[in-house]
Amino acid sequence: MRDNYTNLPGFEYASLEGSYVLDITVRPAVLSLQLDLLLLPGHPSYGAPLPGDRACFRQATIVFSPVQELHWTGQGVVKPAIDASGTLDFGSVDSLTRDEDNYRLLGDWGTILLKSSTPSLSIVPSPSPDPDKDAQQPAAIVDLGGAGGSPF
Repeated sequence: MRDNYTNLPGFEYASLEGSYVLDITVRPAVLSLQLDLLLLPGHPSYGAPLPGDRACFRQATIVFSPVQELHWTGQGVVKPAIDASGTLDFGSVDSLTRDEDNYRLLGDWGTILLKSSTPSLSIVPSPSPDPDKDAQQPAAIVDLGGAGGSPF
């Protein structure tokens, strides 16, 4: 059964299309996407926009692990943008779909097809004026699961 990312636990109130991909890392058995993630009202980590932000963005990482297969096409077609703070931005995740344990990610950075059993999303908590409060807030980790399934 093919699912859009909004059907995955933890992604219900997130917008990948409105987020910024800051980095993509591939290592043996691991794919990581570092994001400036746009959260929507209703997400547990949603809050007021940080100073200078137009909406609720939080630093986040999507990790696929363990990765059994990975095919990445269209790399290097678009050069990253550099924002006013000097941060690289590779565009957004235009699409993230799942069919069993097979995933397809599309963006300006190319198309990634992979087979992975355990994707997860971790969100860095927003800064608070009380440093003791920050020490008590670990990053939220959502296990997206991934059932055994069909090959590509």
